[in-house]
Amino acid sequence: MAALAFACRAAVLILAMACVAARAAEAEPHAAPPKPLCLNAAETRDEVKAHKLLEPFAALKFAAQQRKAEALSARLCHAGDEFIYEITLLHRDGRLTRVEMEAGSGKLIARAPHEPPRESHEPHEPPRESHESHDAPVKD
Repeated sequence: MAALAFACRAAVLILAMACVAARAAEAEPHAAPPKPLCLNAAETRDEVKAHKLLEPFAALKFAAQQRKAEALSARLCHAGDEFIYEITLLHRDGRLTRVEMEAGSGKLIARAPHEPPRESHEPHEPPRESHESHDAPVKD
């Protein structure tokens, strides 16, 4: 009899834990898309050839013309089948900004101002915020 009571209590406890887990899963937002990873130079060359993407230099030149700034760097990043360039620009007043561009079409993408930086396979400088109020002008 004691064994049966113990088994019933264990079954009730397991059922309660399953209900809590199910409610927690319902409360979580829908699964986010995979986090994009940025590629190194060799990987970028391979992906540009394999997927017929815009060349990095062309992406830099186009972004610089569109934003009226000097292009400093471009990194190819991907999540699944989507490829984007993260491009860093320097404005005349010394502000650094980052823009994203679809690597296939060359279309600039608007990005949320507080979106975290992408992961990278290669070491790089710590990310800098591109908010105007935080950037100090560069003196000539």
